[in-house]
Amino acid sequence: MAGKASSTAPVERVTAGELMDRWAAYSADKKAANTIKRYRGSFLSFSAFMKERDVRTITSDDIYAWAIHRRDVEGVSPRVVNKNDLAAVSSVFGWAAGRPGGQILTANSVNGVSLDEPRKVAQRERTFREDEINAILSAASAVQSDDKNPTFAAARRWCPWLAAYSGARIAELTHLERRDIRTEGGVPVMDLRVTKTGEPRTVPIHAHLIEQGFLDFVKAAGPGPLFYDPKRHGKASATPPAEMRGHKVAKWVRAAVNLDPAVDPNHGWRHTWKTRALGAGIEERLRDAITGHRVTSVGRKYEAPSLAMLAKAMGAFPRYSL
Repeated sequence: MAGKASSTAPVERVTAGELMDRWAAYSADKKAANTIKRYRGSFLSFSAFMKERDVRTITSDDIYAWAIHRRDVEGVSPRVVNKNDLAAVSSVFGWAAGRPGGQILTANSVNGVSLDEPRKVAQRERTFREDEINAILSAASAVQSDDKNPTFAAARRWCPWLAAYSGARIAELTHLERRDIRTEGGVPVMDLRVTKTGEPRTVPIHAHLIEQGFLDFVKAAGPGPLFYDPKRHGKASATPPAEMRGHKVAKWVRAAVNLDPAVDPNHGWRHTWKTRALGAGIEERLRDAITGHRVTSVGRKYEAPSLAMLAKAMGAFPRYSL
């Protein structure tokens, strides 16, 4: 009697780069675009280190060796390696080990891999001090229009003020377009469509911004982005133009006011806004809704503050006096 034919077929090799591409395609409508972009950055290094190896052959020792390489050769801090790089590879490997990823892997070999992190001692608080607030906002107010690069001048003029009165992330603001500034129920608002979490939100515009002429600026602007010109940015760039503009605003702030290196010129406004809002007695759930911080409890996830509630909270936020 003839023997039974083998049903074992050759296993297709899947490299780290190919696995990332598969995960990205699967996650396109499930993850924020910024998350996929960050993961790709980590996988560029990971793929180069693992070369053409099949991901099934990559062990936890291999991953630890890459983490060491990332730290010692590429100069990435252990905290960033753990928080960003290993987290990215772990997420993709975890997906590949599950049914959505076709169970390419039998286990997530990143589990248990991490680098020791030196104890970080904070040099100072993350909020801006009063003299820093005054210096940054005064410098922003003094910016004049520039016919050669009007959107960059607009970003320097308005983005620090918008961040000061909303606690929004800088890239959320530099993504704003004229269509995102509107009035709903008598309340001037800005629609932050591109966010870190992938969840858009609508934020009331503080009265002090309106008094300074922000709505007039928007009305006079052309259609499209308010703070960058798509024509000035190459399509081949891996960094979106709104993010590039945010980086340039940060660089300008540091140079304009000689800002303390220990405080972030953009993200410092998130800490400052929430601290000032706390002092003004604005409820935590409303502070989180305005700044886009995710709530931590199941019960609070059922609470969706109305625009009227957010507008009232914004009205209670204290003005900056220069």
